[in-house]
Amino acid sequence: CGSGKPHHFPLLIEERNNQVKRYTKWDVGRFLLVAILCASAIPCFASSKDAQTAEDYVQKLRALTGRVVKGDMETRRTTAKLLRDMGKPVLQYLDSELGAPEPERRRQAAFVIGEIGTPAGRGSLTSALKDRDGTVRAAAVSALGKLGEKESAQEIAAMLTDRDERVRAESARVLGELRATGHVEQIERLLCDPSEKVRSNAIQAVGNLRDRNAVTSLFHALDSPSAGIRNNAAIALGKIGDPSALPGIRKALADSDQWVRSSAAAALGAMGDEEAIPSLIKATADKNPYVRGSAVAALGALKSQSAIAPLCALLDDQSPSGFFILEPYRQTEVREE
Repeated sequence: CGSGKPHHFPLLIEERNNQVKRYTKWDVGRFLLVAILCASAIPCFASSKDAQTAEDYVQKLRALTGRVVKGDMETRRTTAKLLRDMGKPVLQYLDSELGAPEPERRRQAAFVIGEIGTPAGRGSLTSALKDRDGTVRAAAVSALGKLGEKESAQEIAAMLTDRDERVRAESARVLGELRATGHVEQIERLLCDPSEKVRSNAIQAVGNLRDRNAVTSLFHALDSPSAGIRNNAAIALGKIGDPSALPGIRKALADSDQWVRSSAAAALGAMGDEEAIPSLIKATADKNPYVRGSAVAALGALKSQSAIAPLCALLDDQSPSGFFILEPYRQTEVREE
């Protein structure tokens, strides 16, 4: 810091006539200031050249944030890292975007702050929880969850009663991922929410929170007409590990939905249910490879000698979705709704 040399941003490079121009951190702050002043129609003494440069810079930021929003996972990750390395000016830009008149721009700004993942964005996201648009509030909740700060749990918990079901659903999911056990009773109330998405996320959350008080509700959820609800209930019960739920999970091994069957097999293995061994052996012949994979993993966890013969038989499975596709067997795949 005391070298007197400017600190350059590797990302902010222009190639003009084969010459490379770098912007310093001071330049970035000046450009953004000029852009904000010009956008606000506030007179300033900046030159028109500065104003044009600032506008160009903001356009580049918009392009980069667009890559975070619309890019694939790798593009999103690398671009978010570049924006994070650019520091405070980027957050200043995104904070101004949270005040844009279009809800989609505000939603995207909240999303990008979450992807960047710097704690300095927490204040802007907390303010966005009061946005008039539900999609923006939901995006702010999601972004706060990505920051991973349990200090945000109180603000997020207040959104569990939001009028928009998307906000309630996202708030329940995020609180579960943050392991915010202090708000588990509030989440339990959403197990009876009129919205299926909210109920599904609440089920996922109480599972992550290992909430034994929710076992009865989860047990009944295994009979839901919604496959997504049944699937998440099986996953949650497996995480909680309460033996009273075993009869319902065993029954779910015969569910009409392949993901429910797969989740049930994984849960039985995780809970060490030796009574389920005959049913799990039967599941190794399921038509779906992920169900077979879950059953194989469960039998391996149970160390069942009676399962050796049927497992050996699977070594000769030559079907397109059979045992030679190793990934489903090496790592049980469970889809959470």
